[in-house]
Amino acid sequence: MWFGNFFEPFYSNADAVRRGIRDVADLGFTSINLDSKPWEDFFARYRGEEASQYVATQELMMSEAAANGMDFTCLALYLCGDNLYPGIRDVPPVRGEESIRPNGAPMGTYKYWSPTAQATMVEHVQGLLRLYGDGMRRAPDGRVIMQTMFDPIPKPSFDAEGRAHYLQWLSTRYSGDISRVSARYGITATSFDDLEPSQYWLHPGELDWVGCALPTVDDLTGRGPDFNRWVDNQSYLGEVMVEYFATMRDHWRSMVPELFVEPVLHQWGYFFNPPGQRDWQTGQRALDVYRLAQHVDGVLFITAPLNAENRPDASVLSVETSIARTANGGREFTAGLYLGRHINEDVYRSVPPAEAIATQVAGGARRLHAYGYSGLDDGGVIFRMDPVFKDSLRAGTAWAAQVMPLLQQQRHREVAILFPAMMSFYEPLELDENGRHRMDLLGWYQQLTDLGWHVDIVHPDQVVAGALKDYKYLVVPTDSLYDLGETTQLEASVRAFADRGGMVMHGPNCGLVKGAFGVTEAPVPFDCLRWDEDLIPHGWSTVSFTSDGEVLGRYIETGRPGILRTSVGKGSVLSFGFEYGYAYARRTMPIVPPAYGRREMHPLVLLDRTPVEIEIGASPSALMKPIRGVEFAIFGDRGVIVNHRASPIDLSDVPARRVIPTTPSAPGSLAAHSAAYVEIQL
Repeated sequence: MWFGNFFEPFYSNADAVRRGIRDVADLGFTSINLDSKPWEDFFARYRGEEASQYVATQELMMSEAAANGMDFTCLALYLCGDNLYPGIRDVPPVRGEESIRPNGAPMGTYKYWSPTAQATMVEHVQGLLRLYGDGMRRAPDGRVIMQTMFDPIPKPSFDAEGRAHYLQWLSTRYSGDISRVSARYGITATSFDDLEPSQYWLHPGELDWVGCALPTVDDLTGRGPDFNRWVDNQSYLGEVMVEYFATMRDHWRSMVPELFVEPVLHQWGYFFNPPGQRDWQTGQRALDVYRLAQHVDGVLFITAPLNAENRPDASVLSVETSIARTANGGREFTAGLYLGRHINEDVYRSVPPAEAIATQVAGGARRLHAYGYSGLDDGGVIFRMDPVFKDSLRAGTAWAAQVMPLLQQQRHREVAILFPAMMSFYEPLELDENGRHRMDLLGWYQQLTDLGWHVDIVHPDQVVAGALKDYKYLVVPTDSLYDLGETTQLEASVRAFADRGGMVMHGPNCGLVKGAFGVTEAPVPFDCLRWDEDLIPHGWSTVSFTSDGEVLGRYIETGRPGILRTSVGKGSVLSFGFEYGYAYARRTMPIVPPAYGRREMHPLVLLDRTPVEIEIGASPSALMKPIRGVEFAIFGDRGVIVNHRASPIDLSDVPARRVIPTTPSAPGSLAAHSAAYVEIQL
């Protein structure tokens, strides 16, 4: 449990701290996570000086944790730069070297590639380990757990060294051809060295420690000079981020061989960021968690049950946990959960904490990092939550502590969803109208889990490396910026997957399917589809297919193909002329178009059986007949069933020799918004 002591009463009231630590222990947590970022008063303590009020309180928290049977971890670095709360702390941070604004003023954040900045980080971690390492949490293999990051945001620097660093990177990217840069940026330049910040960076005057200028929607659709600058800027920062982690890995390993490094990469969700909170959007942070995971012992990010339409939704936790699971590549991993009253709304009135925790356990998490006990500045305020919330949280942690050790085998692998890596990296949520691109992935995920399938979200790099060998089906959700990635090897890998018997499913404007299989399409006016039942499609575009294949559904007015199956080797491609996932998950449903009068037709979610259900059926591993809104997770002969519905469900058909519910239920049933561990009777 993250437990900060910036604010009163936990800044200086020792009795309040003691009560808080007891409360954390009573809620079922085994460790507290201290906000021990690199302020000067920590470095003074390393030199043997008297502890400041802030540091002294942390030392009290360490001793109180031990007295209550807990240990602690330290959140050592905060690489998003507001490091460190100038409006809260009156002690300056130690950054070593800062990035510089175009006007020569410090940006207020770290220069990631600077050996001087990196040395201060090493010194800080060494100091924490030297003074407090004996009480720190250990991984099962005995290594000390150090949580070394929180919300990293790399920034450029416009001093002479920083400009040279970027311009050398830019020259390499364009093979030394300045004419290509001039054409893409709409400028006239004769050499890379002569480029000014306003020419090569998107509105550099708007940069600060966390914020930056963003492209507009028109920039993304028109692909003009500002879009090209944005793509280059973000690509550079993404490489800075990866190189930083790779470099620091070597520092950490040489520092303490028995160190387990687990960065906390994001506070507000990874793929589903809270709408309206611009500074915390993944799409402007140059963050690809899959690529960073290769350089540390484990990665985690904190998420909440809030979808891209700003609605409470427990399935978001399942999606985000799938991302964490696949990013960690089969290693045991920690799930991160934002608790308390969320900054956007009180989401836990709709999704009880016990359900949220169980969803992450079903996703395969072996540990839980919760934020936060006392974050008065951003809503992580568990100490202020009411008894109903705390009772559910206590039930969830007790159940997880009992169940997680029992889930020793790997989670089943059945269906892969391709992570829309380019969209996630280059498209801030503000540019995704109503979050619809992200909702398309969510809806596909819901459709598949509603049929009992186990779903992993795999990165294009993992597909190229051979990840699809473990799956029977691949879904390609919307990636609005797909063409920005390296597509040749990805398309070859997906083609090989279908050739050997896999099925690929997708919606409109899918560059991967066009490149890999030659499936072509043309825009058509909105219309309904004649299928087993007349279907009202519901996306933001409608297309018909112009390539050969078996037509499964036609638009009613024109007769053009709207659902198409194409045979490929031993496998197939299933093409939908509307955004299938978005239609399945979005907030509103369409009504019967007036032109059809009294005719009966329905959106996806009201069909007796959906097209995907007809094509692939229910998972053969499902523990019972699938129910919409009920999720299954199988680990060998053990499983977890999560009921996301507001009504109890009947479990009497589940072949279980043992059942452990999160919430007491009537015999043979599972309560609303709860979960159960089951041992399967084979």
